[in-house]
Amino acid sequence: MKQVPADAIDLVLIGGGHAQIAVLKSFGMQTVEGMRLTLVTDVLMAPYSGMLPGYVEGHHSLEDMHINLLKLARFAGARLIRRAVTDIDFDKQNILLEGGLNLHYDVLSLNNGAVPAPEAIKGTAENGITVKPISHFLEKMPDACELRGDFAVIGGGAAGCELAISLYHHYQLGAKNISCHLFSRSDRVLPTAPKRASKLMQQALKRQNITIHNKSNVKEITSDNIILETGDKIPAAHIFVVTAARPASWVSNLKLSHCEDGYISVRPTLQTIEYDNVFAAGDVASMLGEPREKAGVFAVRAGSYLAANLRSYIQQTPLKSFSPQRRYLALIGLGGRNALALRGGFVAQGAFWWHLKNWIDARFMQKFNTLPEMLAAPTTLPAYAKTLNKQPDQDLFECAGCGAKAGANILNDALMQACERAKQKGVDERYLPPSDITSDYSRLPLTQDGGKAVQLSQSVDFISQHISDSYLFGRIAVLHALSDVFVAGDKPFAAQALVTLQRARPEMQKSDLALMLSGALEELAAHHTQLIGGHTTVGSEAMLGFAVTGISQADKPSPALPNAEEVMLVLTKPMGIGIVLAAEMRGICPPDSYDAALTAMLASNASAADIITSIAPSAMMTDVTGFGLARHGLNLAKRVGATGLKIWLDRLPLLIGAKALATSGIRSSLFSHNRKDINVQGGAILGAGYTPLIELLFDPQTSGGILAALPKSKANEICGKLQEAGYIQAEIIGCLSQTQTGITVKKEAEEEI
Repeated sequence: MKQVPADAIDLVLIGGGHAQIAVLKSFGMQTVEGMRLTLVTDVLMAPYSGMLPGYVEGHHSLEDMHINLLKLARFAGARLIRRAVTDIDFDKQNILLEGGLNLHYDVLSLNNGAVPAPEAIKGTAENGITVKPISHFLEKMPDACELRGDFAVIGGGAAGCELAISLYHHYQLGAKNISCHLFSRSDRVLPTAPKRASKLMQQALKRQNITIHNKSNVKEITSDNIILETGDKIPAAHIFVVTAARPASWVSNLKLSHCEDGYISVRPTLQTIEYDNVFAAGDVASMLGEPREKAGVFAVRAGSYLAANLRSYIQQTPLKSFSPQRRYLALIGLGGRNALALRGGFVAQGAFWWHLKNWIDARFMQKFNTLPEMLAAPTTLPAYAKTLNKQPDQDLFECAGCGAKAGANILNDALMQACERAKQKGVDERYLPPSDITSDYSRLPLTQDGGKAVQLSQSVDFISQHISDSYLFGRIAVLHALSDVFVAGDKPFAAQALVTLQRARPEMQKSDLALMLSGALEELAAHHTQLIGGHTTVGSEAMLGFAVTGISQADKPSPALPNAEEVMLVLTKPMGIGIVLAAEMRGICPPDSYDAALTAMLASNASAADIITSIAPSAMMTDVTGFGLARHGLNLAKRVGATGLKIWLDRLPLLIGAKALATSGIRSSLFSHNRKDINVQGGAILGAGYTPLIELLFDPQTSGGILAALPKSKANEICGKLQEAGYIQAEIIGCLSQTQTGITVKKEAEEEI
């Protein structure tokens, strides 16, 4: 998490539209002191509408046409909150997020996309595929193998015509003898363009056997028909709607001045009419006295003005006025690597214009997807200090979450020194910790009145904020802390919170703490655990932990596992959380990897522990957290009485992209500590291709999965039940060893399990 001055202000951006990505790039290139930047978005990959037809036709990949907001937010030093907005209280300067969460702002900017207006044509919501929002269109666009009849595109403007042509080429409709229809309300396609442009577009549509229905008002869409106001029915199995969009309902309902079409009215400075500290641009805004169609070219040009005016408002310097151009070059694809060019009365077509469009689009995307890399560590060290620190340069990036904890060797050595000093001082040794202490969990035998014995269990875990969404961080911190109780087979019932807030203004601290505790309380309640107290302090970075109290059966028998060679190792969650979060810190994390890491961290270990113990009561478990699979596994082996582990690398469940990131050299800052002094056998035989998998054994996990040692006879049944319960990557990853020490790695199991 980026450190901010104690008196900083909160600038919140809602949406990753074309104008707002320019704001993120601008603030990344030139930071503003005394400001905390936050991006609220419901997507991590923002589509560029200008490249949608090219993607559909097959000229661009999905990656080509998307801007990585996760990467851009990290570059800008912005918090990222992936959540939908439902309302804004401008008087209290509060954003209401989905789920009833509140987010404070001092300065606000809106640039989220438009949505379809399904009420315009009956049946659109149920039977149509709307082009906006583009992310939904991409999800609903049918695969070629799913085609079941003719196509229809409703909308005779540039977007509708271009999409119809792109669909024709994408699905090769001509070769499949599938018809495509285009419906326009006007008496010609491209009704606002010069007539020559309409004629050229009409010719292009006909060349691709697209039937044009001019002066055709669509009244209703059914599952297999277009019904016109005249009563005529045209069969169509796949119906795409490219008619006028509108702002999302929550935007139209905001207590702001709006135009007749529901868009927010803004001044030339892009400020709203009522509030100087609230800005809007792009698809959600219309400028008073300067009506323009909703085209990406205006949002793109507004971006530099929005960035400059937000900066000026924060620094209290004069703002600039934005005047949208009246004439601009429009380039519309005609299929077959040809395009139509329009500017005022100028009309032309040809391959040159198609190549020009591609060049303009690629240059625009490169501005936001090719960003300067963080090559130096955030903390600059003197030259002599670097000679003392033997860690690789990458390890100098201080990771958060479990990646920020102290190394196991540091803890062990320091504890031994402290105990020796205490003994020298004459401390009663009964109150010193055992020499082999390896856990932050313990049981306390108690005797109640009447002589009935009970056992309380206690565990404590404390992590620094490793994701910028404070609500999700609160949930993860609880799940992480509860996990030790779950793997011991106990039931938590009470917790105390340990909170460190970043130094900031009281309003910012209150907002952050409310979000953290909202997530924490949700998870505590889901696990029948009450928050009974806590302690709050202030520091340079946010941290959250919990001291958890559980109850254990005093007469619970000790597990009795079979011979070590007959004990399998089952892992319930995928690995790679530390590497994925380290990559995100460096601005090189694929969004799907980040999503997968969040999903893994937010999965509770409670049900997994119950499944394992119900089928194999003798199982022994540990959660895989900051010390990585290798160290936690060796500690588990020691408890069972084994000498080491055999790990089958091809069986390791991994997060999406984790192996590729490991191959590229990304490591968490705790990796070197976790790797130190652990003997790994067999790696040289497997070759360099398996090195990334071996290194993942030492990757620190935050809210990682359960590693269970259990009888071989129960392993497959337990994995099946875990997968049925939602732990879809649960896997048998190896076995204990009684003949070898440390970790022995193999490609695969030597026999069927």
